[in-house]
Amino acid sequence: MGIDIFLAIVGLVAACAATWFIIRYFLMPSGSTDAKQGQEGDGGEEPARDEWTDMGRRIDGLDAERHHLVRLAIISTILTAPVLILDLFGRFAPDALPSWLANPWIQAILITPVLFHCGRGIILDGWSAIQHRRCTPNLLATLATGIAYLYSLATCVAGSLLPEGSRSPYFDVVGVVITLLLLARILEVRTHSSLARSYELLARTRPGSGRVLDTTELKGLDTDTGDESWSCLTGHQVAQDDIATGSLLLVRQGERLADDGQVVAGFATIDEKELTGAEAPVRYGPDDHVLASTKLVEGNLIIRVEASGNDTYVSRLMQVIPDALTGRSPAVHTIDRKIHTAIAWILVAAVWTLMAWLLFGPDPNLAHAVASAFCVLAVACPTAATVTVPLAFRTALNTGIQNGVLFTSPKAMSNLSRVAAVAVDDSALTDQSGSSDRAQVYEESLIRAATHLRSLKVMSLVLDGTGAETDEASGHSTSTQIERAARVAGVDMLVTQLSDSRKAYCLERLIHDLGKRTGDAPSDGIEETSRTPNPDRLVALAANSHDQPEAMKRAQVHISFGTRPGRESTSDTEPDLILRNGDLDGIARAIELSQATKRVVNENLTWSTVYNIAALIIASGILYPLFGWMLNPMIAPAAAAIAAILPMANTRRLHHLTHLRRRWRGLAQIDTDHLPTVAARQPQIIVDSQWNPDNPSTH
Repeated sequence: MGIDIFLAIVGLVAACAATWFIIRYFLMPSGSTDAKQGQEGDGGEEPARDEWTDMGRRIDGLDAERHHLVRLAIISTILTAPVLILDLFGRFAPDALPSWLANPWIQAILITPVLFHCGRGIILDGWSAIQHRRCTPNLLATLATGIAYLYSLATCVAGSLLPEGSRSPYFDVVGVVITLLLLARILEVRTHSSLARSYELLARTRPGSGRVLDTTELKGLDTDTGDESWSCLTGHQVAQDDIATGSLLLVRQGERLADDGQVVAGFATIDEKELTGAEAPVRYGPDDHVLASTKLVEGNLIIRVEASGNDTYVSRLMQVIPDALTGRSPAVHTIDRKIHTAIAWILVAAVWTLMAWLLFGPDPNLAHAVASAFCVLAVACPTAATVTVPLAFRTALNTGIQNGVLFTSPKAMSNLSRVAAVAVDDSALTDQSGSSDRAQVYEESLIRAATHLRSLKVMSLVLDGTGAETDEASGHSTSTQIERAARVAGVDMLVTQLSDSRKAYCLERLIHDLGKRTGDAPSDGIEETSRTPNPDRLVALAANSHDQPEAMKRAQVHISFGTRPGRESTSDTEPDLILRNGDLDGIARAIELSQATKRVVNENLTWSTVYNIAALIIASGILYPLFGWMLNPMIAPAAAAIAAILPMANTRRLHHLTHLRRRWRGLAQIDTDHLPTVAARQPQIIVDSQWNPDNPSTH
């Protein structure tokens, strides 16, 4: 009796010491700082930015890594399968096995290469996490397999010294855990490889040069056709980086456009699936805008270059993809910190589970203690929470690119999901580069966008700053066109005759109103702001290539049309969303896609939290005294795999989004005269000169 009390005291002291060490090493400020530095500086989980510069080398490395992991997984499966069979026979038909096959050394010989060869990368990652004072799923996997392997090895070396009933090894569990982790790594590498290949495909579509025409070659040419009459045009080849803005490019059938531009002459059918996700080639003619790297399926074109070199849409796309893939949003950092803390407490729970079963568990208490501690480490690992945010963003980014929507960062996608109002600037509504006397207004696109936004319960505004610009030939003003488009589209509000500074004030007041604050109203000036923005109801501004720097500074979400701003731009605000010119409905598609991504992330995080709490309760044996429930160590890795596979499968739905794609396609094809937004309501029209910020009735 005295020995038992002494051993109990020693065990409690050891458990308290282990708990103190875990808290001190992983959770104290120095440990948290090292963990944060390790998460931000470690390149094991995220590829470094410069690794994406040579995509061919990156793809070769990913392919080699995938083949290596597949080979390791095959070896691990082949060596683990006999151990599983032997364990099943040993449990359910021990008399059917020859005595030499029942020897645990057979299992040890088969599983040792699985752990130290196939699982070498996992063990090294776990050891690196310990050195950097980081709590990661690989750390839990390393500890779980290490405990199970050492205990199993002890049953081989000194099985007679162990209590009766505690001499069964867990080699089969070690093999199953390593095999499942290798399969998970294969899926992760395949995701990276798919994105890298998409990037490389974009790089291959970029032509290295373009055929630049002299203006003298166009004299006497019938530019209304693009057939035999153009055979005399030759031009001269110029490297893509050397093509100047404003140059004329000749693009023949079967060629790809070297730069973004506006069609000057000719008609052509263009395949732009790689950039906008269009399922069928689109017909283009004079005054239409075309994108670099798209291919002419039929016809010839002469275009005037609007953006060249690194300023084209495809170049911008290629710059954003690596940054977006390697970037880490605030949400990811927050989840990483929570996971770090959760895993540290899981380690504490494993220590006390081991001790509780040793002191109070039924015979064989040692076997039960080791099995329960292993189950806690294996089944309570928050793998789903670890992978769901970056995987969801990568999947949504790929889906967005296929549908003409380009998010610039994970934070940008998060911001789009919380947009409650979209203000469309007149620069995004009009195309001043047209050859006609009057500026083109994207009326149909606005109708579709307003309809789509209303279905998402997002407020739509039009900010008209064209004022008194009047077409002298026709006597019509551009503001009249915008007002007509806003009326037909049925937007919620139209504010006219706005200066740039008043646009900024309009956004400022809208942010104040959405914040639902009843106190101070924002001042009439721009410098002073008095508002409490609602983080769940953001205001987005859609403008053409940063034409409104002051308003962009006030907006909480920035949507840019066309290419990146050129050197003459005075705005230093990076857009959250980039769309092609005239694609106003892309705003609604982006918001709906980001909302779908947010729902998937929340579902996965909720599932992960509920599952891990329930798994921790069952694995620790808390329910054993009440219901006699214990978790079999063989079930633990399978349960952990299911916990990771289900969120990954849920995230994969973002690749398809069948119901959303069907709705987007239907909205793009339906006649605007039959859209429900038309005449559904008239917008509230506010003339800025009549808008008195001190008058409460206008608030």
